[in-house]
This record gives sequence, structure tokens and C-alpha cells, in this order.
Amino acid sequence: MKTTKLALQRRDYFLYNFFTMKTSRKNILWPAIAVIWVFILMLKSCDYSYLDSIDNMDDYTYDATFALPLVDARLSISDIIDSEGLGIIETDDENLIWLVYKGRVFSLPAEEIFSIPDQNQGFSVEIDPTSKSEIVTERGFLLVFSEDQYVEQIKFRQGRFNVSVENAEQLIADGYNISAEFEIINSETETGEMISGTVTPSQDLSVNLNGSSIDLGNDANLFVVRFTITVTGNGNPANAPYNINFQQSMENIRYEYIYGYIGNITFPVGNTDVGIDIFKNVNLADIFFENPVIEIIARNSFGTPMELIFTEFYAYNNDDKTIPVENEDVTGWSIDMPESLGNTSVSTFELNRSNTNIDEVMSIRPVSIHYDVIGITNPAKQQSPNFINYNSNLSIDVEVNLPLFGRVDNFELKENIDNPIGGLSDDATIEWLELKIQIENGFPLAASIDIFFLDENMQIFDRLFSEPTPLNVIDPAPTDPGSQIVTQPTLKETLIYLEESKIESLQNAEKLLLEVQFNTWNHEEGASVKILDSYEIGVRMGARAKVRTELFNVDED
Repeated sequence: MKTTKLALQRRDYFLYNFFTMKTSRKNILWPAIAVIWVFILMLKSCDYSYLDSIDNMDDYTYDATFALPLVDARLSISDIIDSEGLGIIETDDENLIWLVYKGRVFSLPAEEIFSIPDQNQGFSVEIDPTSKSEIVTERGFLLVFSEDQYVEQIKFRQGRFNVSVENAEQLIADGYNISAEFEIINSETETGEMISGTVTPSQDLSVNLNGSSIDLGNDANLFVVRFTITVTGNGNPANAPYNINFQQSMENIRYEYIYGYIGNITFPVGNTDVGIDIFKNVNLADIFFENPVIEIIARNSFGTPMELIFTEFYAYNNDDKTIPVENEDVTGWSIDMPESLGNTSVSTFELNRSNTNIDEVMSIRPVSIHYDVIGITNPAKQQSPNFINYNSNLSIDVEVNLPLFGRVDNFELKENIDNPIGGLSDDATIEWLELKIQIENGFPLAASIDIFFLDENMQIFDRLFSEPTPLNVIDPAPTDPGSQIVTQPTLKETLIYLEESKIESLQNAEKLLLEVQFNTWNHEEGASVKILDSYEIGVRMGARAKVRTELFNVDED
């Protein structure tokens, strides 16, 4: 679906990132910020060379009239979008922009799903030195599990195999010595030999299994140990025959890998939230995405059939309203197993408008998708061969993919900000200010702004613009109804004139309430538009103002 990552970078222009619906104070409402900051700039600049840079402005005859350019730039989507808090931004083959939000849950370590407990087994051998001085016997060592599991082959990365001889005191007291050599059939050490050793009544043996392997075959968890028992000495066999006990044990077993059947095990994978930051700090009238997608991506390196069950899967918004993500397959999703040891299989499951209630989920403006997952190995309980590495794991990615393809109807943002020129010195007075904005817009979005003045009780006492409706500063570029792609950019010029009384209200404001509304092209007719990374917007902005100030303030006293 998505192929390339956008290179994202910030620019310190007075531009509002309307494509991301971002409410960061440092970038909010570029026209309003430009209006405010130009007041400060007027007080600090007397450079008449800027006058030639402002084209087509009416000529005023006031003395002490200053002019300067503010912005002259062409910006693409990569200049405007700030990726902080927006997840990952990607494009597809059409250059359509997608906002991608990811969450990941990892499984428990493999050995916490399947492990080999300590084993301890013994046997007894009857010895009569008068009839035979050497006895060869093969004994099976049976691995015992609490579940219906079996091992056909195992390679160890840790563990010990222990052997001891017991109850040989009478044999020794009668003048005999006994020793036993053992070797594990179908085993192999790191050096290519069989796992083996020699044990006596006075010397137990503990063999390090690190790097060794045992091939149990299909003998149902059984491997064979061959013992060659030798009796020496010319003692008195009055107490013969002797019953000698042998103890075998395996402890602290950690496997490098196993082949076998790990059983029908239910285990927790985990839970997490996938934050959808685009909805977190906005007041939406209506927003519609044409093709929102939730992708569930499972990466499995367990060599076993596996099923995932989402015990919790729901969205919630800023008001703590929740809605379940509904799909029948999510209640028991079978995922693929890798073909061979050490590989990983990837299974992808897409939830979209055709197979789930994703439109209903998006309608509550979710700020997060929450999910909790458990895994089940061999869900059919068929004892088919499995394989597993010590580092096998199951990871689950849940991605919420929102294409910038849809429509916005009165998308509204509000923000209280400090007044940067509140309490301006009485020595300087701005009599009037004129701001000219020229925008060549290649995006199918319109923007209107409004600025209200708040007193110390946070009550509105005036507004920057006298119009009863927000000031329209950007006209949307028209789109082709078939492709939903912009056909040509629009050009709009806006002239903002503020008299001294309005500027005085601005200076007396404790705070400013900034509002912006966005609409897409032909949204009222239900038309959807696409935002491509090839779109650009050109911005030229200049200002002119008359400033009255006392250059000399001499104290006559």
C-alpha cells in the first residue's frame, strides 16, 4: 500500500500546519501571528528600503509610514507538516499521503511458553562378581511433561546431565571396586562425540550439555543411555548378589532448539494502545476518510500452527466513549507458521470498510485503539511436528492507516494564547496597520480565521476583524471529480486594515482567542479530495503601518 517515507523538516515560517490539524502554539494560525508580530516589528524598523518590496499597495501620505516584506516562499507538504505527535507519514504510488499510527506487542520468551523441567530417574542393577565382572545394560530416560508434549530432537545451550552410583557400600566392604561408563545413544557433543562419562561410588559425574544434542526419534520422549558396569577386585562374595542403584538427572535445561510437539498452550501476548494523535486536540464538526484501514500484522517464528484471539479490541475518544472494533475473524485469527527453523512468517489481516465497522469507529474521533491479545499453539490439538528456537517469538503490530483522502466540513480549532504586545509602551502608538497577503494555493483546502480579545476574566470584549464571520484567507484549489486531484491552484489576495481603536483593544487584551475553520473543496456536496505530497502553496505577505512615537522625552525639572 505505502512505498516511500517523506523527508520531514521544520520551517520557521508563520504558517499553520492545516494539513495535520496541529495545534502547537509555535505554529498556530500563521495569518493571526503575522498580524500580531508585525506590530512589534514596526517599532523596531525604520528601513525605507523595504518600501519597494511591497507591490500594489495604496499609497498613504502619512508621515512616519513604514513598510516591510514578511514572507515570500513556496512550500510543499514536507515544509508544512511537522511529524511530532503525528505517527509516521508515508506516501503510496499515487503520492497520496497517509498518516500511520503503530502499536506493537511482543510475546513472552519462547522458553516461558515451552520449557523442559528438571528430570530425575533411577534404576537398579543386580551384580554377582563370581559370575560376571562386566555388565552392559541400556536404560531409557523418559522426559516427563505436565502437558501432552513430546520432544524428538533437542540441542542444548545450557544444562547438565548427572549420574551417580548408590548402595555400593557392601560391595566395597567385601573387597570389590565398581565403575560405570555411560554414553547417550544418538547424542553428539560440540566435538562430534557422544555424550559420555565414567562414574564411581566415590565420584559422581555432571556433564555440561552446552552445545550438545540428542536425537530421540519417535520414541515418545525417550532417549537411551548405555551403561558398561565393571567390577574389579578379589573380595569375598559372601553377600552376593548386590543390588546397586544408579541415579540419572537433567537440570537447568535451556534449549537452542527443539523438534517435537509443544502442545496446546494458551499464553498472553500482551496489550497496548495505538494513539491517534490527529484527533487529540481538535474540535471537529465533521471529517470523513474515504479509506481508513486497520492492519494487524503478525510475525511468527514459532514452528507451530497458532491462533490469535483479541480479548479486547476497541477505540475510545477524549470523552472516554468507547466502541468495539468488530470483525468475526478477530475472535480467532489463524496465523501462518514458518517453513523451517530460524525463519519468520508474516501474516497480515486488513480491517476496512467492507469487513468491519471502521466508519463507526472513526465517527467518535478516536484518540486511541486498545487491544489485548492471547495466543494458542496447535489450536486443533493435532500432534503435528513443531519446531521452536530459544529466541522464537510472536510480535503483533496494529497499524491505523488514515489516507489524506476525504472531506472536512467546518473543521474547527480553538486556542488561547498570550498577547505578545499587551502593555505596549505609551511612548509608541500604532495609528493604523495594513497587512497584504497573497496566497497561491495548490491544496484543495480553504481556511478562515477569527481572533477575539479576552479581558482578565477571560471574557470576549472585542474582536480583531469587524466582519460577523471569520475572515477567509485561503480559497481551495478545485479538484477533478473523477480523480479527486487538484486541477489548478487558486490565487487570493487579502487586505487587512486596522485603525488605532482596534489596535488599542489588542494592546489591552489579557489573552487572545484564536479560531480557525477548514473546509475541503465542494465539501457541502459530499465531494472528497486527495492530499498529495506534490502539492505546493505560495505565500507572499507584506505590511505597512503608521507609527507615532516621542523620539525625545526630556524631563524639564
